[in-house]
Amino acid sequence: ISLNYLLNGGYVVDSYTNDVVYLRNVNEMSFLWPDATLYYGTNGLIGSQFSYSTNYYDRTRYNQIYSTFVTRYGAPVNYQAVNNGYIATWFGYDNGYISLEFKPVYGAGGHLRYYTTLSFGL
Repeated sequence: ISLNYLLNGGYVVDSYTNDVVYLRNVNEMSFLWPDATLYYGTNGLIGSQFSYSTNYYDRTRYNQIYSTFVTRYGAPVNYQAVNNGYIATWFGYDNGYISLEFKPVYGAGGHLRYYTTLSFGL
């Protein structure tokens, strides 16, 4: 059902398995995310993750989304500065959560990239 909805809705489905759908160029929180992943459980959608990276240190996206969530939900219940990056987490009803992360990651070939990752889950 979800695949039909996504395909008919104009989403670019990159690939999928029984419980994961990988998408390209998805809008979320007023930003375009080149990579998005939807996670499914026995009762349907249980989480989503949106990822964006640059080859330079740029916290603009992280800072804007962080500010939006603080305005909407208050201070995060957990905030950590780790390995030149940041992780903020908010919890909601029915064990739901939002996680916003900015971190440097070395990729293939040893190239450093800076990732902003937004996750929603149950």
